[in-house]
Amino acid sequence: MLKEILQYQKMDANLVKIERELENSDAKRVVNQMVEQVKNAQNKLVSIERSASQLIADYEKIKQEFEQESKRLDDIKQRDFHELSEAELRESSSDISKQIANMLSLNKEITGLSKKIVRTLNDFETTKQSGVLAKKKYNESMTRYNKFAGDKTQKIQEIKDELARLEKQIDPKLLERYKVMREDHKFPIFVPLVNNACGVCAMQLPNARLDLLKEKRVLECENCHRMIYLNDD
Repeated sequence: MLKEILQYQKMDANLVKIERELENSDAKRVVNQMVEQVKNAQNKLVSIERSASQLIADYEKIKQEFEQESKRLDDIKQRDFHELSEAELRESSSDISKQIANMLSLNKEITGLSKKIVRTLNDFETTKQSGVLAKKKYNESMTRYNKFAGDKTQKIQEIKDELARLEKQIDPKLLERYKVMREDHKFPIFVPLVNNACGVCAMQLPNARLDLLKEKRVLECENCHRMIYLNDD
């Protein structure tokens, strides 16, 4: 059983090595970068669309207010000033001045909003083009990655098939222990006894633990919790 679990661990180590090569490859790094860029572009486009909608709504509201002020000014102009008293003329003059001031202020706001809308639309187009370019680079990078990963993917499947075969020959308790520690990213899991100490953390085993190891052949390290095995040599 020990021979099989050690062979299992050796093959699993090869699997880890290949998977890390794939994950850390330049092709994979570029793919991940392009995915992030596409995601950022999409999020930014959503944000810009919201801003543009609000700007357009504000623009329409102020434009409507400007038209209302313009109508009020036209109404004042329609008065027959010849029949007005001096006080009424002063009041009309004051009303006209107020309406013009209001319209100038609203016109300034309209101009400002118009510029913001143009900038927002330009930003939208720039971001959209950035997203399109990122998608193109993603497709190119993914093609390169798939080509790079082709042979390794086949090797990974071969190793997984062999691991599945070996699992049938291993003590279920040892295998379960192995998989639990594998999930905790501890590797290797089964380590040899070296100079009466754990082969990884180098913690010395007292005589009583050494005797127990000689009896059971496999013993959990009290320090790093890996499985120490007694090499037949």
